Amino acid sequence: MAWIHRSTIRSLLAVCAVAAASRGVAAQQRPDVVRGLVRSGGAAVPYAVVALEPARGQEFSDDSGAFRLAGVPPGAYRLLVRQIGFRPFDSTVVKVAAVPLVLSIEMQPLVVELSAITVTTSRACTAPGPPDSAAAPQLAALLEQIRENADRYAFLADSYPFRYRMSRKFADYDQMGRVASSSSDVVQLVSSNRVRYQPGYVVKTGLGPNDSLMPRIVLPTLSDFGDSVFQATHCFYYAGTVDRNGGRYVRFDYVPTEALRTPDIEGEVYLDALSFQIRIATVRLTRVGRAMPGLLSTSSTITFAELYPNVLIPRRVEGELVPEPRYDVRTPIARYTETQQLIDIRFERALPAAGPPGR
Repeated sequence: MAWIHRSTIRSLLAVCAVAAASRGVAAQQRPDVVRGLVRSGGAAVPYAVVALEPARGQEFSDDSGAFRLAGVPPGAYRLLVRQIGFRPFDSTVVKVAAVPLVLSIEMQPLVVELSAITVTTSRACTAPGPPDSAAAPQLAALLEQIRENADRYAFLADSYPFRYRMSRKFADYDQMGRVASSSSDVVQLVSSNRVRYQPGYVVKTGLGPNDSLMPRIVLPTLSDFGDSVFQATHCFYYAGTVDRNGGRYVRFDYVPTEALRTPDIEGEVYLDALSFQIRIATVRLTRVGRAMPGLLSTSSTITFAELYPNVLIPRRVEGELVPEPRYDVRTPIARYTETQQLIDIRFERALPAAGPPGR
């Protein structure tokens, strides 16, 4: 993947849809079908999310940008097409009775003038929630990409459920940096079994080493970052562009509202500066001692991988707990670590025209 450094990334322009009836083919096709292509500059836009409201849910376009919605009676509908890096398309289309409706949707890439956005260091969050799009359109456009990443993952997990296995390695380090103890196991997870974010309730009993029960921080999934409750409880501060792991990212810091007095999560979200995909997220627990007595700090880094075009899943999780110093034991532990690594994925329903998964 090529990385570019420039103030203008992509262009946020209107999306147009041109409806046309294919008379010669219509007689050979079901008349209750709405189908079409999602393209940009002559290239396919694969795995765009296409929705027809009411009467139909959402569906991915396939790897060539084509989509097909059947069982659509005549009438007027709201058509929405969404893809990371593009402005959501929102228009009204009319389905007539005798022929299928064929759509050609041309999408334009997103342009954000980063120089027009003020870089802000993290501070107390007193006015949580998304910014006013009229007062800060560039900032609002970037934050909308976070929501688009989140909504896309939620749709994937709900409509195309999958099971995946993660290897886990646990290691405790002493004050000299030596491994005092270690263990490993493999866990199987289900995409539909997501724990939804609840303000102030981010520490729950979970599985530790060898299926032992212990307090664990509920790490946010991609869907949490776009959740209305999460956004209403957090402030997002633009922190500029940064180079990390060989790539260029747009960084946002998220901080829980000051009105929330119980422990919660804060951290950073890193969007790919070219594709606007969430590639990295860091998570820290606030007011650590209240939720997990005996600890000084916690931190986790989640790295996401592209499974299909703009379809992201967690690939690696690295976590660390730092305990309060102890002088009543022979070998005090300086830090506890846990590393999770994706092993494999099995979809219960294949994505449209999906090629071999990549990780």
